[in-house]
Formats: sequence, C-alpha cells, structure tokens
Amino acid sequence: MKEKLSVKKNERYTLDIIDLSYEGMGVAKIDGYPLFIENALPGERVEVLVVKAGNKFGYGKVEKWLTESPDRQPLKDNRLLRTGIAPLAHLNYEQQLLFKQKQVENVMSKIAKMPEVDILPTIPMENPVGYRNKAQIPVRRIDGRLATGFYKKNSHEL
Repeated sequence: MKEKLSVKKNERYTLDIIDLSYEGMGVAKIDGYPLFIENALPGERVEVLVVKAGNKFGYGKVEKWLTESPDRQPLKDNRLLRTGIAPLAHLNYEQQLLFKQKQVENVMSKIAKMPEVDILPTIPMENPVGYRNKAQIPVRRIDGRLATGFYKKNSHEL
C-alpha cells in the first residue's frame, strides 16, 4: 500500500536550505521529501509556505528568513527573480561561478558517465551584469497599444 503524503499545500515549515537545484532554487527536505524554494540559498534557515505538493517533491515560498547566507547579495532589481531571467541574482558572483562549475561536473559525472573528465573553473567576467546572449521578448496588444517585456514567472502576464 502506498504511504500517504505528509506534506500538504498551504502548510508552513521552518527549514534549513541544504543545496541548490540545477534551476537555482533552494532545496530543503521534510522527512526526506524534497521541497524546492525560490530565492533561498544553502545555509539559510527560512519559514516556508508550501505552494505545491506533488507525490515526489513540492515547491515552497519563503515567508521569512531566520538566518541569511553570507553568500546572499542585495538585489538591484526584484524583477530579476520575478521574471526568472536571473534566478541566481541574489547569490554573490563568486558563488555563481562555483555553482556553474558544479553543474557541469554533475552533468559530466551523472549524465554523461564521464566522472574522470577534469572540469576547469568557470572563467569570470570583468563586469558580469548587463548582458544577455539570448532573449525572447513577447509583444502583446494591451488596451489598444503594443506592449513588450518579459512575462512574470510561470504566467503569460507581461
């Protein structure tokens, strides 16, 4: 018989963030059940609202930071996280470089099955902000006028 899921939507928990997902979301566990949390960094203790609870994993939203990571940096623009165009904007640049290197190491080891390949450190940029190498910018007619911009994350709202 299948065990009943103990984590439910709209429940609140105090959790320790233990890792980052490949998408840059904080990872916490509730009795082994993974919860992915936007705008949360490893080493942080947060109060979380569960916004989605699936059979194997769920998603949460930070309601309050009890402990902040020393790697957290202030956001210059909150839209970077809201739109999803810069999911690690709150992580200092040195840690972003290490995160990227770790992602390549994981892919080479777990997916490509080539753990023996040495992954060199990510090459830093002199000025790491203010550029994109790809952009898809939707155009929509709103109140009879053309509007462009980025969608709000997980929506079709400009």
